[in-house]
Amino acid sequence: MARITKILLVVGVLVILGACRELPSPFEYDRVVAQVGDKKLRESDVQSIYAQAVTAEDSTALLEIYVDRWVKKELKLRAAENLFRDSEEAIEAMVAEYRNSLLTRRLDQHYVDQEIDTVFTDAQIEEYYNRHPSDFRLDRTVVRGRQVLVPTTFRQTTKLREAMRSSEEERLQDWRDMCQKSNLEVQEYTSWVDYTEFLSTLPTSRGRKYEELLKPNVLQEMRVDDGRYFFVITDIRRSGDAAPLERVRETIKRILFAQRQSEIIRAHEERIYNEALASGELRINLTDEEPIEEPIEEVAPTVEATSSAQPTEKSEPTEGEPTAEADTTKVVVADTTKQETKK
Repeated sequence: MARITKILLVVGVLVILGACRELPSPFEYDRVVAQVGDKKLRESDVQSIYAQAVTAEDSTALLEIYVDRWVKKELKLRAAENLFRDSEEAIEAMVAEYRNSLLTRRLDQHYVDQEIDTVFTDAQIEEYYNRHPSDFRLDRTVVRGRQVLVPTTFRQTTKLREAMRSSEEERLQDWRDMCQKSNLEVQEYTSWVDYTEFLSTLPTSRGRKYEELLKPNVLQEMRVDDGRYFFVITDIRRSGDAAPLERVRETIKRILFAQRQSEIIRAHEERIYNEALASGELRINLTDEEPIEEPIEEVAPTVEATSSAQPTEKSEPTEGEPTAEADTTKVVVADTTKQETKK
């Protein structure tokens, strides 16, 4: 019984497979879905749409969108070709120029990808910064400093003020510890920030410049209802000054990277130039003269010497002696005279 079941199962699978082979492919006839002039969009061109669709409705919607875009594109191309038919040569030249530009850029990028070094040391960055100070000018004032909000109930204000105005790291660390222990609101700007950003965390009015507060290393304060803000501006760079190195470090890296790219491209251009010059593929003529071409070797024709081809030597006539041509003329004249006499 089990054997009969297996036989029937195999037969059923073969029947199903045979039926599958007989089913026509949906793209067997590859019908034309849309046509613009002699351009045809066939069903096989859009078969990927059916793979993206989940339902039949999705398939139909995607197909309509695809066909609509294809038709509009072909119609625009057709209209452009008719409108700019007289400019076809110029367009072809532009296409050729774009192709050449694309190829050369890919070649340059190939060399750069193989050889570029993207690591820049602090010494290299600082050297470039020191050699080009005028390239990095600020268009706004930037500062560094620190702030703290001290409530009116705080009892160690004097000690905090003394530690905060100090420039010694040890005393500044005491100030940080004191603020942390008392849970005070602190803003410490160790990196350069715009002056407007520094003012934004103080009780200041928007739109006012507060130039009078730009005093380096001076402890200043602003009162609020429930306490006082103490702040110190430690470093100042005004608009028009050289920008701090920290603010232009990434910009300098990009500049150095571009320089390395240019050096790599130039080196390979020189190599290609010299190789072409050495191999003879490159020839340059900057004068008004015609370019010198390689001489073409010609084989001189061989002439067989025969007795009839050899020139005979002519003797120079002596004075008073008639030449052969003169004799011939005389004979002809004489013969003609005799014939006329006979007549």
